[in-house]
Amino acid sequence: MQSKISEIREAGAEVLAISSERSEVIGEKMAKLNLDYPVLADPDFQAIDAFGLRHVGADPFSNGDIARPAVFLIGKEGEILWSELTENWRVRVTPEMVLEQVQTAVGSQP
Repeated sequence: MQSKISEIREAGAEVLAISSERSEVIGEKMAKLNLDYPVLADPDFQAIDAFGLRHVGADPFSNGDIARPAVFLIGKEGEILWSELTENWRVRVTPEMVLEQVQTAVGSQP
């Protein structure tokens, strides 16, 4: 998302990521990747489970649980305007696709 963060914000949206990793690991990755948006730690899977995104046994390194890759576009009233979920942790939605959906959805919001 970082490659399109300015355009996403200009379209009226914000990016927020949730990871099953601990905050220390997330902080290191954010610094390494120079991410300009918040990434929240959810090692207890509370938010991940609330969205039904737990991928049981899918961690290729430990066979533990991980979060299934997903993108949700949430409106100002908390409604889900668009979502994209994948079954494979290697498959990700492109920043261009997210930007297109943001421009469409935000433009239709009152």
